[in-house]
Amino acid sequence: MHPKLTSAIDQSIKIGSGFSGSLSMTRTIGRILSESVLKRPVTVVLPASSRFEWIAEGVLDMGWAVPRVVARWAYEGRGPWSGKPLKNLRAIARVPQDDRQMIALAPYAKLESLEQIAREKRPLRIAVRENPRFGPDAEEWGRVANAIFRQYGFSLKDIESWGGKVWAVPTDFTAVDEEIKKKEVDVVIGEASTQPIWRNVAGHGFKFLSLSESAMVGLEKEGYERNMTQAGFLPGIAQPLLAVDESDFLLMTRDEADDEVIYAVAKIIDQNRRRIEEGAVVVQFMYNRPIPIPELVTRSPLTGPLSEYWKTGVPLHRAAEKYYRENGLVR
Repeated sequence: MHPKLTSAIDQSIKIGSGFSGSLSMTRTIGRILSESVLKRPVTVVLPASSRFEWIAEGVLDMGWAVPRVVARWAYEGRGPWSGKPLKNLRAIARVPQDDRQMIALAPYAKLESLEQIAREKRPLRIAVRENPRFGPDAEEWGRVANAIFRQYGFSLKDIESWGGKVWAVPTDFTAVDEEIKKKEVDVVIGEASTQPIWRNVAGHGFKFLSLSESAMVGLEKEGYERNMTQAGFLPGIAQPLLAVDESDFLLMTRDEADDEVIYAVAKIIDQNRRRIEEGAVVVQFMYNRPIPIPELVTRSPLTGPLSEYWKTGVPLHRAAEKYYRENGLVR
């Protein structure tokens, strides 16, 4: 790397982000921070969401935790978090995203339950709605899907050993479109429940499953939390479904982080809520068949306005708490 670029990155504020919702918010916050407030360069590192050791060690100045609960696992050293407790982790803000794991069975797959999959050991084709992981220390790919399947007696590796196939898919409307038309996907499982992929899956008559109470209790013992998918959430969902919670983004930092920077970020989030919300909206083109008429599709990872962003579930950084307290948001 060129020495000038290395020097610029070293002097910059480094923020770890994912590819989608957290990236759009990072772009908005980082631009305001760099151009108008501290006037320092900002480096966005991706994919680097939920890289808590990097945050705790100061490799990143800030980073997003997705979903919210994983930050508490790392802070307390429990649940699926495999490292030591990172007691110097601190939160800056919470961003609302009502999300959960979805499990959908193809109408042509002749499947009724997860128990049936474990019993029959069929070579199924399973699409996992999850972002890819990179690097030797990256979080385990398929972690939540495996945790769910484990409650029913099998894993993604078992599916492959039975002659099946597993792969990651994005959130786009057409993410599994071709596979569905060719009847080459039997199960779709994953998060981003408000994103277009699930509307397409529902529109093709997939059956959405509820977790059993015993499976959910087992998952809660591992540190996961529960959520409910309400009836009517998607076509074909006629009754509430029990699901693993995947809600909220947390913007994290560490206790040693510069007070001026963290105070400025808390202020930016509070005073630029509408701009952050608008910046998270993605517009895509979709083409109808057989006549290729373009149709605009809008989506956002946020499921509500930014509010109560100081309610994080892990300790706030002192500078963020100072800002919220000074402005009557925290007492």
